[in-house]
Amino acid sequence: MNPIFAEIVPEKSRTSIYALDRSFETILSSFAPTVVGILAQNVYGYKPIPKGSSTSAEIETDRQNAASLAKALYTAIGIPAAICCFIYSFLYCTYPRDREHARMYALIESEMQNIEADNSLSD
Repeated sequence: MNPIFAEIVPEKSRTSIYALDRSFETILSSFAPTVVGILAQNVYGYKPIPKGSSTSAEIETDRQNAASLAKALYTAIGIPAAICCFIYSFLYCTYPRDREHARMYALIESEMQNIEADNSLSD
């Protein structure tokens, strides 16, 4: 994503856009452990090992809990990855137009600076 930002975001705004992207991603990812725990317990049936249970019952419960955690992790990773894939696919469709717009904006800005420099030299 950073190479796209480097081409379509004006140079003076890049630092802010990079920081916004990183902070947004970090904030969303901070909820991942909680989401995995909730999914494992409420959706996929994670259960604590009952006290006083036999070794074979503990092993079976551990296997079921491991499967519950695996499913929760897969869900917590798979769904956001699919959403990102969809959003990035959209961005790649609009990228050529955005890149040309950014280049034109940069060219206009540099021409304006040249005109201002010429005017200040002639004064």
